[in-house]
Amino acid sequence: MKMTIEEWKIPNFELIQTLFSEKILANGSLIDISLPPLQIIQEFKTLSGTRPKLRNLGIYTIISLKNTYIQLNQESCRKIVDQYIHGIGWHDLQYICFLDVQSSNIYIHIIFNRVTPQGKLIDIKYLGANWQQYEVLRQSCSRILENPVNNKYLQIRCNCCS
Repeated sequence: MKMTIEEWKIPNFELIQTLFSEKILANGSLIDISLPPLQIIQEFKTLSGTRPKLRNLGIYTIISLKNTYIQLNQESCRKIVDQYIHGIGWHDLQYICFLDVQSSNIYIHIIFNRVTPQGKLIDIKYLGANWQQYEVLRQSCSRILENPVNNKYLQIRCNCCS
């Protein structure tokens, strides 16, 4: 499986509207994901509004998992995302996550608010995934892929052998 992590600064949260119409809503943090898209965008703006001089309000991350040897369901993808976000220490940020699950490729889209609920700011000068982020992602994927409950290929193989 090939993994890539791309990160960009974004000036606003309008991308959330586009992702709502094109991708599968997976989960979020510090946001009620059952709200309509425009209300969610407003919630993001309200938090970032506590830092009025801020020009780039968010971080847009795309995680690509290509050539996966099993088909992961949405719950497994959510677990990977949750473990990854906790692993990189951004679990206390407001974010919303969308999935694009294809036959052998998975694309995870995450919009993070740069402003924390405490009013602190995530620095964007270090955007671009480093080796530690890739290691966290690798471990997150391994925990899910190697668990027979999540892995249909291993489950079928084990049933044949028993």
